[in-house]
Amino acid sequence: MTHRGGTAGVVTDKSQGGEKYQQSFYVFEEMAQAPSSQAATSLVAQAVSEIHLGRLPEAETALQQVLQKDPQNADALANEAVLRTLQGQEAEAQAAREKLWSVDKDHPFLVEIAKKKEAFAQAAAKYSPKFEP
Repeated sequence: MTHRGGTAGVVTDKSQGGEKYQQSFYVFEEMAQAPSSQAATSLVAQAVSEIHLGRLPEAETALQQVLQKDPQNADALANEAVLRTLQGQEAEAQAAREKLWSVDKDHPFLVEIAKKKEAFAQAAAKYSPKFEP
């Protein structure tokens, strides 16, 4: 999951897992209720927490709220791609990645995907299948 913003302290806590995910969710949920320009950032962070807690329908709701207001929100699109992948909806995940590419081709999520694809290609090139008749 990807999230950029001014919530680093809470995100750091999330790396500890379990109860910290739940605590992070509560913080982001409260922040998302505030009528401010940071509401989208808070909703994306809330969605990331929901994904980590395995609450995919709730994560989807939060991301949809952001994307309804701002269809080009790069962090929401990146996390939508992750969510759709987890849900087994590869066509929708690909659509989210393509839209993200059109919005922010240098987004960290896309950069990481490109790095992993290149590393995989390099590793795969070292091996050639050998079939015995």
